[in-house]
Amino acid sequence: MKDRNDTIAALATPPGTAGLAVVRISGKDAILFAASVFKSSTMLTEVATHTAHFGSVLDASGGTIDDVVATVFRAPKSYTGEDTVEFSCHGGSLVSRKVLERCLHAGARSAEPGEFTQRAFLNDKLDLVQAEAIADLIHAQSEQAHVASLRQMEGALSKYVREMRDALLHVASMLELSLDFAEEDVDLWSEETLVAEVETARTKIEQTLSTYQQGRLVRDGIKVAIIGKPNAGKSSLLNALLNSERAIVTEIPGTTRDYLEEPAIIGGTMFRFVDTAGLRATEDLVESMGIEVSRKMIAESDLIICLIDGATAQEAATLDVERKAFLEAGVQEEDALFVLNKIDLLHDGTSLSADVISISAMHGTGLEGLQSALVETARSLLAPAKDADIVLTNMRHAQCMERGIEALIGAMDALKNGKTEEVVAFEVRNATDALGEIIGEVVTDDVLENIFSRFCIGK
Repeated sequence: MKDRNDTIAALATPPGTAGLAVVRISGKDAILFAASVFKSSTMLTEVATHTAHFGSVLDASGGTIDDVVATVFRAPKSYTGEDTVEFSCHGGSLVSRKVLERCLHAGARSAEPGEFTQRAFLNDKLDLVQAEAIADLIHAQSEQAHVASLRQMEGALSKYVREMRDALLHVASMLELSLDFAEEDVDLWSEETLVAEVETARTKIEQTLSTYQQGRLVRDGIKVAIIGKPNAGKSSLLNALLNSERAIVTEIPGTTRDYLEEPAIIGGTMFRFVDTAGLRATEDLVESMGIEVSRKMIAESDLIICLIDGATAQEAATLDVERKAFLEAGVQEEDALFVLNKIDLLHDGTSLSADVISISAMHGTGLEGLQSALVETARSLLAPAKDADIVLTNMRHAQCMERGIEALIGAMDALKNGKTEEVVAFEVRNATDALGEIIGEVVTDDVLENIFSRFCIGK
């Protein structure tokens, strides 16, 4: 990030034609700069905080660019904790750009991605977990992701981390205090108490860390690989699930040479469907590479749709052979939905297995049944762990907790091996630092740069 004392400005709404656009300016000179380009019956430099004022933004020659509403937020009662002005103008691309340019000409500089929220963090308006939750909320595409983001914005995870960190800081402090009284043979804590405190903390953090698998699915969506032999109808099924002609469909086997991944919301749940190359023995180098990618997708996906070509599987015995082939390809049965496609081509009286979902991707027959099965499976994958008040959705948070657990294991090993309180305290302090990174109590500029660079400009 650039100089944090600069006054910054950016378009806070998406570019393009809309009813309104908002240009945000924040920093120690925000009100002064805004007032210099704003004509109204009141002076912005004299108005109270949280007030809105109608007027015009003027160009360099004094001509009107647009009639706007200027909303003033005085420090520290603003999103960033700094003086802030937001110009609400008409939503045309040209109009909003000209209003922004006037703010820049007045002395502000263009805000970098996430710089408004970074200033909110640096000014103690929110912690790092809450800042990241704002970005997650903006990008949330499912009800579950929306709820999880709101819960983290409200501070549930932050409160938990602070409580755990405070408990470990107390342990470290008592250990370090024991060192001061070492020569006086004063035992402030028994080893049993110390072991119990460290073990309790480790167990609680492990329980929270165990929710990350569920949280990852909530945030990123459930990855579903569609696999099967060439010409089984995988691309047709992808198009049917997306309700869009996204994948190329031909009667030529092996059309798909690489994977194609697309998101879709079904029953309020985010799925990420992956169309893969057909599984078969081939001497074609490019197709072979695509099949290897398909096998990789099988390993990486949360759920597998095993698609069987109904045109070639007319008997229940054939379905059993197809199922076995999928399992031999690395599919785990508990992670799979076995789906028979092209049921419009089945012979009359064909006997089908009860646990195979029958569809026609081309005609949409049975698609609702498949969608219901996907949603039902998603419920089990997204079901919260028993007694889990906190669900981790962020990889960075999970990695910090993993380091915290490793440090506490190190503290326990030091205790068992008769190491001094100083060594044990060092490991416990490492654990507190790892937890502190989650909420931003202990954080480097590089970490901040990485986090806030993922935000959009204007937020």
